[in-house]
Amino acid sequence: MSLSISPSSNAAIASNNASNPGAVASNQSSATANAAASSIVSVTEVTAQLTEGRVSQYLDAMSMNFRTGQDAQDVANALVASMQAVVQQRPDLANAQFDFQSDNGSIKVTSNTLSDSDKAWLQNLLNSNGTLVQAVNAFHQDAVGGYAAWAAADGTPLTDAQTQSVSNEADGMVSFMQLFHQMGEAGAQGMFKDGPYYAPGGAKIDLTQNPGSATGFLSFMQSAQAVAYGTDTYVGPAGHTIAGAVKFNVFDGSALPNFFPSQATSVGLHETA
Repeated sequence: MSLSISPSSNAAIASNNASNPGAVASNQSSATANAAASSIVSVTEVTAQLTEGRVSQYLDAMSMNFRTGQDAQDVANALVASMQAVVQQRPDLANAQFDFQSDNGSIKVTSNTLSDSDKAWLQNLLNSNGTLVQAVNAFHQDAVGGYAAWAAADGTPLTDAQTQSVSNEADGMVSFMQLFHQMGEAGAQGMFKDGPYYAPGGAKIDLTQNPGSATGFLSFMQSAQAVAYGTDTYVGPAGHTIAGAVKFNVFDGSALPNFFPSQATSVGLHETA
């Protein structure tokens, strides 16, 4: 019988035990005693060396997962040139709603409103942007790599078939325009309540706007870059202004904080029944 905890608990255990590998055994002694009331369980503490090795593996897995935020930023930065090309070459599609996903090493465009020919044109445009394709693939690789590294740390490394299944899941799981919207809304929490902020050039900063079109995305990125570079200007109720009032990166952090194996075992104990 495996002793299962949530991925968030695993992360805390991995962090705490980096400095005290024996902590898990003492912290879970009461839980083991309760379990004994319903089943006969034998608990054997693993060696400190093995525990430290697994902590390192968990930290590596979390590091790969955390990189998906930077990967998402790389995708967004590379997408700017393509969306500028849409506005210039196909102004009729400048406000068309669409999204895109990783698809077995390339990019797939999705839309409920575009014709098949327009989707194909957009898809060809995005796939012709080598920097964008590379960034999308890096996002995918870190997502799958973090998942696989966590499974290996649990002592249940993925088979080739399981790795392919996880890769397929990662392909269809993330729609990047929607992801940018979610990250922008998260970054905007607690901001803009005391007055408006403006980007260089006078455009009002709005991180909650819908980036699901070429013009919407370019406007979103103007806001995201202004707060990232600290080039924003705040205008107070009395009309006073403050240059560089805020500075933060909406892409900072994991883009996939919950993409880990659902049944993850703890470190420090091996339980059998």
